[in-house]
Amino acid sequence: MLYDADNQGYPYIKRFTMDATKRHQNFMGENPNCKLILLTDTVYPRIKVTYGGVDAIRPAEEIDAEQFIAQKSFKAKGKRLTTWKIESIEELEPTRFPEPPSEDNDEEPDGSDSENEGENLDPDAGKSEQQVIDELTGQTNLFSEKDFEEDQKDKDWLSKQ
Repeated sequence: MLYDADNQGYPYIKRFTMDATKRHQNFMGENPNCKLILLTDTVYPRIKVTYGGVDAIRPAEEIDAEQFIAQKSFKAKGKRLTTWKIESIEELEPTRFPEPPSEDNDEEPDGSDSENEGENLDPDAGKSEQQVIDELTGQTNLFSEKDFEEDQKDKDWLSKQ
């Protein structure tokens, strides 16, 4: 949730998932006067809005964010929460939770464990430290590892002569 300075400072709810990228991502917008109200990674978030000022006569409102707005891109504007004066906004405990994956589906039909149990899931397995660094920094190589190995063999052979 944020106060959107581009839209008269009204509170907006945004629902999105952030992708793991190397680039800087700004979900607040370009206006530096936008203010973050609440940021949560709760699966089914609930929010309590208490009204203030001339709107203090209104009862506090509980909002299920998943029903209030669909999940969109982090660049999306979001949905305006209200135009009334707000005293406070707070996150409530969710009333529902995601269903845990059932253990019955994880087993093989013959009762044996999965074939991938010993499989190494590390994407950098088998790469040298330099290869990992080059991949992270975007560095390209002019020569392959094979070229370096052949060059090293030649140097070893020459040093023995």
